[in-house]
Amino acid sequence: MRGKRLTRQRVAAGSPRKRARRELVKGLGVSAGVAVGAVRVLHSPDESAGFKEGEVLVAPMTAPDWMSLMQKASAIVTEQGGATSHAAIVSREMGLPCVVGAGNATELLKDGITVTVDGGAGAVYEGGDMGAEKEPERAEFTERETRGAALVTATKLYVNLAVPDEAERVAALDVDGVGLLRAEFMLPVALDGHHPRAMIEEGETEQFIGKMADSLRHFAAAFAPRPVIYRTMDFRSNEVRQLKGGDKYEPTEQNPMLGYRGVFRYTREPDLFKLELEAIKRVRDEFDNLQIMLPFVRTTWELEECLKIMDEAGTRSRGSQLWVMAEVPSIVHRLDNYAALGVTGVSIGSNDLTQLMLGVDRDSELCAPLFDERDAAVLAAIEQIIAGCRHLGLTCSICGQAPSRYPEYVEQLVRWGIDSISVNPDAINMSRRHIAAAERKIELEAARSRSSDTVLPLA
Repeated sequence: MRGKRLTRQRVAAGSPRKRARRELVKGLGVSAGVAVGAVRVLHSPDESAGFKEGEVLVAPMTAPDWMSLMQKASAIVTEQGGATSHAAIVSREMGLPCVVGAGNATELLKDGITVTVDGGAGAVYEGGDMGAEKEPERAEFTERETRGAALVTATKLYVNLAVPDEAERVAALDVDGVGLLRAEFMLPVALDGHHPRAMIEEGETEQFIGKMADSLRHFAAAFAPRPVIYRTMDFRSNEVRQLKGGDKYEPTEQNPMLGYRGVFRYTREPDLFKLELEAIKRVRDEFDNLQIMLPFVRTTWELEECLKIMDEAGTRSRGSQLWVMAEVPSIVHRLDNYAALGVTGVSIGSNDLTQLMLGVDRDSELCAPLFDERDAAVLAAIEQIIAGCRHLGLTCSICGQAPSRYPEYVEQLVRWGIDSISVNPDAINMSRRHIAAAERKIELEAARSRSSDTVLPLA
């Protein structure tokens, strides 16, 4: 058990808000739960010597090279970032309480002091909430015991993953597969924090392919025969340059969210993409449940170029599925073209789609009030994507944060006819119930409508 952590089911019972503890730091709560631990302030992973299991990690912001440290922490507090930042996404997957956008936390929180982190309230309190020590294993047991009473739904429920250590635990839960396996979070762990090109330059190409394949194989084996949809590398330059050797290979961009990323990057660095494809091929030889999803597709021509590289590498085989992310709004107008090129599945990334529809940097704590996946413009785009996929016979899923955060989102997606919904591990049971309730509600409404259309003769 990682530190003294109280997960969501127990927050109310031991809430520090009821104990009137002094609030030290306030931010945005992005991963619910309560944890107690000693503060450790780090400005870089290079300062991590002696970091102890169960300490509260306090940092300006996290990136993929922080992954090994985050796995040791009992909670995460960052000064920057929003609800879809790296710290937020990884914390939710690992079940860690997390507060982001916490101002000058690295100055206010001192090394060694004991604090209580409430990831639901978005606050850090002085001292320890001793109620958090009593039943730290309760939530994980509850998650497992509901497995035997699984609900059956027509809409598939997938899970978002990136941390190999979580694969077996999550695979035992009531999920139909992995809807999003994030390469950019997974690979830094597999590559021990090294930039891929640094390994290649050092003559470790085979080691690079082997480590990537081992990590992918871990997920594919844990979930077989259920599908594992692997989103290929979508490294953003500001994150990747922090990996070992990364400053040598990555550009400095003013707005990396809109910069050198996604499929466009593959067209400029096909050699690196081919190494990733080779790792995928090796795993697919053993596990055909591993499927490929391409990230951040902006235009038809770059997708065409990318598919040529995949064909040269022999990655696209008969019967294999090919997914693309629906993150850039242009996909609404290009679904026909993508289907003609052989795309069989579309997964809506509501985080980036919201960012681009509303012009809001999703990592900005200052703009957090503007970032809303429930905005009418975002919902209209999602409805169009689902309708377009149904018209073309494409599988349609969603893997953004919205369904995990907003129950009403689930019902709307089911009504529009989405095929699957992929959520964070901590939202699996709740989301299955919401899907089942939505399907029953829609069926009942349809039955009542049919009944009202039937005119019975008077007695």
